[in-house]
Amino acid sequence: MRRFRLARIARFFSFAIAVFFAACLGGAAEPAALSESDVAGVVDPLMTEWVDHGGAGAVVVVVGRDGPIFAKGYGLADKEAGRPFSADRTLARPGSISKLFTGISAMQLVDQGKLDLDRDVSDYVGFAIPTPPGGKPVTMRLLLTHRAGFEEHGKDLFFAGGAPMPLAAWVEKSLPPRLFPQGDVPAYSNYGFALAGLVVERVSGESYAGYVERHILAPLRMERSSFRQPLPETLAPLAAKGYRGRGKPLGFFETIHAAPAGALSATGEDMGRFMRALLNDGELDGARILPAARLREMLTPHEPTAAGWLGLVFFGRRLGGAEAVGHGGGTLAFISDLELFRDQGLGVFVSRDGFGDQKEAPDIARAIAERLLPQAKAPQLAAGPADRRLEGVYQSTRRADSSFLRVSALLSQIVVRVEPDGGLRMSSAAWPFGESRAMKPAGDNVFEGPGGMRLAAVLGDPPYFDMIAARWQRVPWRLDARWIAPALLASLAFVLLSLAAWPAAALWRRWRRRPAPLAAGDRRLLAAARLALLADLLVVAALIALFARTDPSVMNDALDPALIAIYALAWLGVAGAAIALYAASAFWRRRVGGAWTRLHQSALAASALMIAYVFVTFHIAGTTLNY
Repeated sequence: MRRFRLARIARFFSFAIAVFFAACLGGAAEPAALSESDVAGVVDPLMTEWVDHGGAGAVVVVVGRDGPIFAKGYGLADKEAGRPFSADRTLARPGSISKLFTGISAMQLVDQGKLDLDRDVSDYVGFAIPTPPGGKPVTMRLLLTHRAGFEEHGKDLFFAGGAPMPLAAWVEKSLPPRLFPQGDVPAYSNYGFALAGLVVERVSGESYAGYVERHILAPLRMERSSFRQPLPETLAPLAAKGYRGRGKPLGFFETIHAAPAGALSATGEDMGRFMRALLNDGELDGARILPAARLREMLTPHEPTAAGWLGLVFFGRRLGGAEAVGHGGGTLAFISDLELFRDQGLGVFVSRDGFGDQKEAPDIARAIAERLLPQAKAPQLAAGPADRRLEGVYQSTRRADSSFLRVSALLSQIVVRVEPDGGLRMSSAAWPFGESRAMKPAGDNVFEGPGGMRLAAVLGDPPYFDMIAARWQRVPWRLDARWIAPALLASLAFVLLSLAAWPAAALWRRWRRRPAPLAAGDRRLLAAARLALLADLLVVAALIALFARTDPSVMNDALDPALIAIYALAWLGVAGAAIALYAASAFWRRRVGGAWTRLHQSALAASALMIAYVFVTFHIAGTTLNY
């Protein structure tokens, strides 16, 4: 009995010593095998709550290198028919996760010697992609790392049902300007990936959808996945209806003209097979879609920052205590996420259909990482207080500068302030009364906010913030929403009140039988200015109606006549500002009317000039139909 106790004690100490040395050595050890019930215990409550708060349907899939661990649908794929959302028979729209397939397709052709990552893509596509003076030609490497510098493009990105236009036609028609042609600034670009997909077409001699089908989907036996739009007859009945909220479905299949950037339809189980291939260095069940060395090349960080890193397509970031690599995606109705914890041999795919009324939607991959994966310690970074030089107003490099969509960049500007505790406070520059976000120091010039959002500050001249595939840059004073927004609102309010008072004053004089206070010529001058100001108000009303729809599918050729009318009215308003200024100066020079009349005309001229400034600066008084 004593020998037995001694042996048991010896085994205990041997085990304890082994655990101690394993902890000291650290490293990326495989976690204990996760069970379906382990994952369900984390995921089920989060997704049930999301559905209870208005989410339509969703799928969550978790896989290991050797097989699936968890696959479950939540809610409904079709509310009217009561069809449940399932992991094996419901097609979701993973959105920009499609870009992973575009990148792998390109790297297959690189491995075959047919494609050079550093060659000007104009040589492949058959038309010139202009290189601005001092810039670099667009290459596949720049496209796959979002550094080609294209400005944001919105027209014809989404289409309300039907077949997309040929990829080559869309890419050539939609070519946007390059804001950052030196290739040194990240600016996330759907257009850039559409261009990359066109290169795949030209080099392979196959359609993009056909190429991916034959060289990725078929080898991996992803039999319920497709880039074809509309879906083949065998798959169309399985597609989830898209829901933007608690209301009716979209009523159409989301056609994405930039197919290589986001047109994939797939079941959760198929996406599980794709993740397993990536976890197994590009191979699954004897089928290899990419050599291991090429996949490692895609997963090599390109200029990593403390905020995360971007490889060739893949995003890298820290979730909980684990390193993750993957991609997110969004369409009109779906929000999706694919994360690979390669050190732990685990993959997580989530796709949610519809938008619930929760303040923060559940981050399933992060929840799994925090609660089920070994919590390796992050590198300890000295966390000092924020530098006061970081204070100011910023805008994203993912923006449009040459079209009326520049208004979106104005509305999305953020103000950064340094808090007394050394952290940052971020709020809207255009509407300072909304909610703000606190960012706490997480390292030297590194800040972390709710949900694990990270920003890496760079104290250059001027300073900027690095994200994974974009930057927040300082806004010049002439574009600063902090003065533009209140000045524009005040001007519009004054113009609206003045125009409303104009007929009221005329009716009052007629009722009191008083003569007009101004000569006929002066009245005609004022009438011209006021008609132009009325055009300003019509333009603003039309833009509010357009942006309030929050539906990018309306931005297509059918909108062109309305956009031309907006442009014409806006230019009329700009001309009217000159008339209003002339009228105000003439009234003061000739001492027309009383002092209040002249002051009113001066304020009206100032308002008209402010509105004209916004119209011209933000291309509301524009000319382009390529936006």
